Amino acid sequence: MTPEPLDQVRRTAFYFESGGRSLFAWLHRPADAVAEHGVLICPPLGHEQVHSHRSLRHLANNLAAQGFAVLRLDYHGTGDSGGTEYDPLLLAAWQVNVNDAVEWLRSKAGCQKISLMGLRMGATLAALYAEQHEVESLVLWSPIVKGRRYVRELTALSQTAQMAAGSDSAGIEAMGFVYVHELAGELAKVDLLSHSLRCGRVLIASHANAAGDASLLEHLLKQGVAAELMALPGYEAMMAEPHETEVPQEALRGIVDWMKAASPAVTARGTALLSCAMSMLPYGADAVRESILHISRVPDLFGIMTEPVEPSTKLPWIVMINAGAAYRIGPGRIHVAMARQLAALGYPCLRLDINGIGDSVVVDPEKENDTYAATAFRDVGLVCDYLNVQQPGRPIVLLGLCSGAYVAFQAAAQLPHPAIIESILINPLVFFWKEGMTINDTNTDQLVAWREYWNAIFKWSQWKMLLTGKTRTGFTGSLKRFAGHLMPRLQRFGSLMAATEKPETQSGCGHPARKDLPGDLSRVAAAERTLAMFVSDNDPGYFLLMYQARRKAKQLMKQGRLQCHFIANADHTFSTAQARQTFYQSLTGYLHQRFGSKLIQKQVLDDDSVLLAPTLTALSKRSHSGEQISPATR
Repeated sequence: MTPEPLDQVRRTAFYFESGGRSLFAWLHRPADAVAEHGVLICPPLGHEQVHSHRSLRHLANNLAAQGFAVLRLDYHGTGDSGGTEYDPLLLAAWQVNVNDAVEWLRSKAGCQKISLMGLRMGATLAALYAEQHEVESLVLWSPIVKGRRYVRELTALSQTAQMAAGSDSAGIEAMGFVYVHELAGELAKVDLLSHSLRCGRVLIASHANAAGDASLLEHLLKQGVAAELMALPGYEAMMAEPHETEVPQEALRGIVDWMKAASPAVTARGTALLSCAMSMLPYGADAVRESILHISRVPDLFGIMTEPVEPSTKLPWIVMINAGAAYRIGPGRIHVAMARQLAALGYPCLRLDINGIGDSVVVDPEKENDTYAATAFRDVGLVCDYLNVQQPGRPIVLLGLCSGAYVAFQAAAQLPHPAIIESILINPLVFFWKEGMTINDTNTDQLVAWREYWNAIFKWSQWKMLLTGKTRTGFTGSLKRFAGHLMPRLQRFGSLMAATEKPETQSGCGHPARKDLPGDLSRVAAAERTLAMFVSDNDPGYFLLMYQARRKAKQLMKQGRLQCHFIANADHTFSTAQARQTFYQSLTGYLHQRFGSKLIQKQVLDDDSVLLAPTLTALSKRSHSGEQISPATR
């Protein structure tokens, strides 16, 4: 991978106002200079925005290194900006956001020329802006030409993921994001073939599976626009799951080279005037405050702190660690919703990018996007030191989903920092990791298969069908099938266990030297720290815990050092609105029981980012022994 030109680029995160609302943005610019040519990058929506975040950051840096001032923004209700996906008139709001971002580049960054580029629906928004305003150049990367087709894609994603039965009645649920009916209806009306663009030159960056690019090219050429179609490789890898993404360097070079033909001019007229690094966000009748934090420069550590307007020093910091390679907003923007809900209850929450993930840029690009990096423990330690300087002695709770749960667990077992009092583990897939492993090397699949067979053994209905020969293959066939499926898995599982039990040498704080879950749990207890697990009912985390360390886990449960809570009808990342709501209620109820919280006297909106106050009945239904937790009463 080509290194990002970090020494030639200055990156600055900030908030600015658009339509009376707060938007989060990054400005990438040439070091110690103001560029005359500004470029606004319009990101896609939903899961496509999360997946492409890494590549668009690389694109912004590469453009800035060539003399452009580049603005990356999050629209209202997306990313780190204010608002939720349930807010009304979102499409109109996003068009206002694009307009205000361009005006910011002109008035604050001193740009005399303006170009726009967008990916997917971001390209469509850029084109809609160019219908009303003159722009220098326009890059449309796999644009949504026909909104009706796009809505059909979202609907198919929802149905393919088998979420239709539990989908939110407010709209389409696709890959953890909700598109309310109003928004889906507005998006379906979009048709770029009915618009005329006021633009000097247009590049349509296409990929192999793009639909409508050729028709858009023909439409623009008929209008007399200097448009061209360029096939760029790497789109599928760029839009893969965050831990599998690959930056399409050849495609980025093609876009940058095309933009360089506009001859960007750079002058040394000083620096851009940036807006504030703090934002006030409405939260129902209350408000929370969000701040940009540069926790460390070497290594680079970036985060967003969400706090109550009236802070309380009695409640702990909550540090949210990346889930896999998804940047700090989390899958389905779950970390943003969690942080704002908990801040409204009095808990200050830090959404952290560990070094190499999101906007915490790693120096060596080969180490980028490592979801189980040993350096994550160093990063957590630096965060704890940073917070301790802000408020000495205030306790810290670590919280993580998936790989973040692993980091939170091992940090509780290893890090000596006295402020850490607890780790909250959400759907952990492993409790042990070593360099060179991949998620496919773990024994999770084998344990899941064993759990399924083990559960079937104790179901009378299964035995009755077997003994009466009512299975499809009969008694003998069923036994052969059982042995054929189970024995190879047990053999592979035994080999994996034997391989991972071998101790390894290790220096400093990082991955554990050997696989020893009972010992890790003992070290957590010896440090007088507490663990809480929140597990989707079909996720393997609790079974892994019980299989590897049942006796020690049960002991800690009796001592009150470990609690296990289950979330019904939820997948690994809580990708339905109902699952997220149930999880938020369970988590908030647990924290209220554990630490107390700011009292909520009123019932607030019941949506994906605003939580109903848990009732006393729900708060009393806490599980210390793995029983199903009831969601808060509505």
